[in-house]
Amino acid sequence: MKKKLIWLCLVIVLIFTIYGGMLKTKTVRYTGEDGDWSVEINAKLTGLEGSHSIKISYTGTGTVERADYRIFPNDYKGSYPDFDKKGNYYWACSDCGYYDQKEELLFFIIWKERGKADENVGFIDLKRSR
Repeated sequence: MKKKLIWLCLVIVLIFTIYGGMLKTKTVRYTGEDGDWSVEINAKLTGLEGSHSIKISYTGTGTVERADYRIFPNDYKGSYPDFDKKGNYYWACSDCGYYDQKEELLFFIIWKERGKADENVGFIDLKRSR
């Protein structure tokens, strides 16, 4: 009887371990904004496969000609020449990683507006939710 009880406990622990480590989906969202930009990162971990999406929206007044960004400390980075007509940029990647180690990320962007000679620089703290 005692042996059966021990085996039952081991099987239950094994089932919860497999569920927690392999089958359960973890998600995290980072958001932030300032007067010119709104940023949202959604990351998901299903089993051992991680994915994330980044949505960057220009909320300023000009027209962006070019922009380069980096997100620290996980080093997401990108560069893009144009946005859609509403000033949005969206990028998604599957099987490319998952990050949830920090409560805040730092979004750094350099952009050039059409018709202006100088570049603009922005820093946004992205706060974790979920």
